[in-house]
Amino acid sequence: MVSADDGSAADASSDDSLRSGVGRRLTRRRLLLAGGVALGAWGVGRMRTAAPTATATPDGTWPVADRDATRTSAARGATPPSAPSVAWRQRPVPAVDSLVVGPEQVYVGSQRRDNRAPQVAALARDDGTVQWTEQAPGTRLAYADGAVYATGTAADERDTDDREPPYGSVARLDATTGETRWRRPVRDRGERLLLSRRTVYVGSHSGLEAVSRDSGRRVFRGQTWGAPTTPLLVDGSLVLTGGRVGKYGARRWSEVVRKQVPTPVWTRNPVGYTLDPAVVTDATSGSELIATGTLGMYNDDVQTVRAHALSDGTRRWTAVDAASRADPTVVKELCAAEHRLFHALRTGTDAQRRRALVCREATTGTLQWRASFSNWLRAVVVAGDLVLAGTRWDGVSPAGPGEVEAGASTDDTPPPGRVTAFTLDGDVRWRVPISGSVAHVVPVANRVFVGTDDASYGGRTARPGQVIALE
Repeated sequence: MVSADDGSAADASSDDSLRSGVGRRLTRRRLLLAGGVALGAWGVGRMRTAAPTATATPDGTWPVADRDATRTSAARGATPPSAPSVAWRQRPVPAVDSLVVGPEQVYVGSQRRDNRAPQVAALARDDGTVQWTEQAPGTRLAYADGAVYATGTAADERDTDDREPPYGSVARLDATTGETRWRRPVRDRGERLLLSRRTVYVGSHSGLEAVSRDSGRRVFRGQTWGAPTTPLLVDGSLVLTGGRVGKYGARRWSEVVRKQVPTPVWTRNPVGYTLDPAVVTDATSGSELIATGTLGMYNDDVQTVRAHALSDGTRRWTAVDAASRADPTVVKELCAAEHRLFHALRTGTDAQRRRALVCREATTGTLQWRASFSNWLRAVVVAGDLVLAGTRWDGVSPAGPGEVEAGASTDDTPPPGRVTAFTLDGDVRWRVPISGSVAHVVPVANRVFVGTDDASYGGRTARPGQVIALE
């Protein structure tokens, strides 16, 4: 009995010891496993996706609003006419708010006006025949690989989201037929549009939203800095401007899972809003700079043009264009060619408004030449060895005859818009009056396509929604 009891006690003690040892080993395994999982998750979370790659810009096309992902607004291979005449003229939409050109067709978009839904239309490049018209957002368009991407105000009640009002939408259309392939609501009316090989970037006053090119599925959404957010793609990096200027690299996998905007490489917060960025090249070092315009309202500290180094965000140079730094100033429509930066300038108020096309040396910002205009410069682009400037009238009646560019105009008829061609050194080559307010100038091959919007002149408009081919 004693022996039996002693043996039973010994057996129990041995079993408890075994369970305890196994438990300790299991606990260590769990800890090691948990640690390994945590370390693996940390490592995976810090791993990055492939850098975004811009879509190609084939010769003889103008696939996005500013021609390419670096927003140069320059078609150096174009051969614009020396004595332009009208090849064809069409009015496919109420007003041309966006104009891009693919290999065979011209695509125009018109945003929502009054009770009229936004529209997108396709025209044959050779003769202007309207190929199709589709109800779709039309504020900004982009063409790539047989598809047209469109963003702007939501087209109809189908663009709804259970969580948010349908302020805007982005859609993919078949470039040949106009058929909608997918449509997705976005948080705000899209005002900027950029494509990478996989992603559609939509910029607005609310920030930036990215969706898949194939499906429209949301990739990420981020609230940025308003005014509105403009995306660029430069050497595998996403650059955003708006209230700030920032460079973003490839996303971490943790950001992919959470659908977050990439972590910034650097950001800068200059005074005033940053508008219409363009990539220029430093002639001395060959490095790339991000040049930006400005919306400055009565602020003595605003530099109207700035350039930051793409590599680290260092501010390389600034320039001030306003005669009086207390004047409201707008610098927009930046474009770049051969170490030159061109931009439109508008400053002053009422009868004291001043408008000009300005050329600067891209490396230092030094002024090279300036050409004054009576009316608002709405489009500035480079075509071959020329700079083309499109003008529209302002939204007020002129104070006197000197406020209006020469042309057929009376108190009841708005003056014509105009396309003016300059050499890169500032000499005028030709001027062509346009019967409407010029909003877009797009040089492709040996033609220049012009679009007119519905800007008012003393409350009146003239021939909006035209697409005109000059040759």
